[in-house]
Amino acid sequence: MPVFGPVRSRRLGLSLGVDLVPRKVCSMDCVYCEVGRTTLLTTERAEYRSLSRVMEALERALREKEFDVITITGSGEPTLNLRFPEVVERIRSLTPRPLAVLTNSTLLAVPEVFEALCEVDFVLASLDAAREESFRRVNRPAPGLSARELLENLMALRGKMRGELWLEILLVRGINDAPEDIEALRQALERIRPHRAQLNTVVRPPAEPWARGLTPAEILALSRELSAEPLTVAPRGQGRRGAGLSPEEVEGYLSRRPAPVEELSRAFGVPPEEVRGILDRLAARGRVRPVVFRGETFYRAVAGGSP
Repeated sequence: MPVFGPVRSRRLGLSLGVDLVPRKVCSMDCVYCEVGRTTLLTTERAEYRSLSRVMEALERALREKEFDVITITGSGEPTLNLRFPEVVERIRSLTPRPLAVLTNSTLLAVPEVFEALCEVDFVLASLDAAREESFRRVNRPAPGLSARELLENLMALRGKMRGELWLEILLVRGINDAPEDIEALRQALERIRPHRAQLNTVVRPPAEPWARGLTPAEILALSRELSAEPLTVAPRGQGRRGAGLSPEEVEGYLSRRPAPVEELSRAFGVPPEEVRGILDRLAARGRVRPVVFRGETFYRAVAGGSP
């Protein structure tokens, strides 16, 4: 599904999602990724999803759905889609609603990607490490990528973009949370000057089972060192209410991140009992499966389940 939602975003409000790449086509293979391990590690841009299919689904959603913002995001790195700049341009021509892009920052060196990002309202970019060794440990990037290049490109984007740059840092215990990592990130934030900086840690089942998060108290303390907002203490918001929830919507949400029943209930604004019924049906068809993480049951989409 190239268009999904809308769902409640803790940062953006009621968000209509646009997914431009198949599951886990990405330029990095982050140890903490909630979608799972990268299946195609690449920096090669291609039309992974056709522009016509994306725009047809989006135009239908614009007619039928209510939302606050359009977010180009998904289950891989969206800027890898060769038609990404055209998608931005087309969305701009179709609606005055704000446009956001979630990106891992690795394709900013591509001029047409950079220029397209300069035209959106919110760029939510990742920078998990400012030291090369830690960058390679936590993000496991495709060959040719470096932390230094990401930092320089984010600085350039901040200086030219028309909208706001929100930077997200995710810390993994023992991987990119050493004192020297925190100091390097602090200096990076001073140089980039993002409009907002947000600190997060592992709170969902990660790609690597050994990837562990920090405690809320640790995140709060480090956020003060970095002058960053501690994302992990942000409450999950209330979603929409109204029309019944479809299994396709639930499966689409879970294909991008595992979630517990309570989160799905709040994201879509429907009772937990309705969510549980849909999950039971999807599980019986092999479309989703439960995963216990830190004592909480999450549900995750299963690639290749029964139709």
